[in-house]
Amino acid sequence: MLSVLCRKQLIVPLSNARVYGIPRFLVAGKDGIFVRLFSSKRFEIEADDKQSFTVSYLMNSCGLSSEAAISASKKLHLNSPEKPDRLLALLKSYGFSNAHISKMMAKCPIILTADPEKTVSPKLKFFHSIGVPAPVLARVLSISPHILRYSLQKKIIPVYINLKRLLQTNERIVHFIKRTDGNYHFIYGVLKYIHSNVAMLRKYGLRESDISFLFSHYPNILIIETDRLAALLDRVTEFGLDTKKHAFVHAMEVLFSISKSNWEHKKEVYRRWGWSESDIRRAFSIHPKCMTLSEKKIMSTMEFLVNEMSFQPSDIARYPVVICYNLEKRIKPRCQVAKVLLLKKLIKKSYSLTSLVVIPERLFLLRCVTKYQGKIPLLDLYHGNLSLVDFGSKCEDPT
Repeated sequence: MLSVLCRKQLIVPLSNARVYGIPRFLVAGKDGIFVRLFSSKRFEIEADDKQSFTVSYLMNSCGLSSEAAISASKKLHLNSPEKPDRLLALLKSYGFSNAHISKMMAKCPIILTADPEKTVSPKLKFFHSIGVPAPVLARVLSISPHILRYSLQKKIIPVYINLKRLLQTNERIVHFIKRTDGNYHFIYGVLKYIHSNVAMLRKYGLRESDISFLFSHYPNILIIETDRLAALLDRVTEFGLDTKKHAFVHAMEVLFSISKSNWEHKKEVYRRWGWSESDIRRAFSIHPKCMTLSEKKIMSTMEFLVNEMSFQPSDIARYPVVICYNLEKRIKPRCQVAKVLLLKKLIKKSYSLTSLVVIPERLFLLRCVTKYQGKIPLLDLYHGNLSLVDFGSKCEDPT
């Protein structure tokens, strides 16, 4: 008989132990090697106890919901609260709030098994030493706690060295880290792609000031695959944007962040107001952010400018920045002032979009409000203390 299968254990004769590949470290009896089956009640009880403790710890100490705790417990088993308690105390000493900790453990619960003193503390000390403020560090690591699993010597410090060569100062490095918003690929991207990506940007003719702007405002673009960056640059140049113009980097960010389906949807919204394909391309090349607005924002602003103020859609396409302005706080108050000036015959000629909406606040007040304040209370109208009804029931359009 080669073996005897029992309810709680498998008995394998010593003579057959090597044949069946039984590990040498298992306890051997006079009749053979005893291997407890995974279905034994004792094993099940021990496993249940461990998972129960893990779930309870994640809920009570880390603030996870019962569902999140059960899901997270599948990725680790805690035997005692000693080590995780020390880890949580360490994080709190660096300014991590309960919300930060809860977010971290929901995303990467295995961190609870890390050695607080040997593994986690040196990394936190390093980030602190280069000037990362506690609130920034807590926010970034709560978004991407996997950073704490990277080797300090092999990954994190080399990233710092790479960034120091490019950005020169710790202040710029901290700003760069802050703007990445805890991108999961941050460390990998800096190590593998950032130097080749900067070289790619220079090859396409971007100015150093615009590359610095990317570092400061859109750093996630700099840590994508170099082939993907080249495709993005090609797509922007297809719109005819000059790499020497600042709008080029804004166009990069828009095309990087917007999906193809969303892009097509925004084009359709503008087409409803009579924009042609050339109008859309021109508007994007002038002010790329016009393609990031919500459908509700586009519709409400275009409805007011076209239907209430009688501006031509094609004129708006020439000054697409107008659509990005706040309708209630900027566009409508200025247009109301213009209507009253025409009603009172204080001006004879109509306003253009640039002279009415685009010009800075100081110039608008100087030219259209304070100039006539002695005759009519335009400042009260502009600030919403009076309405058009207070100046007469009918007001002509300013165009």
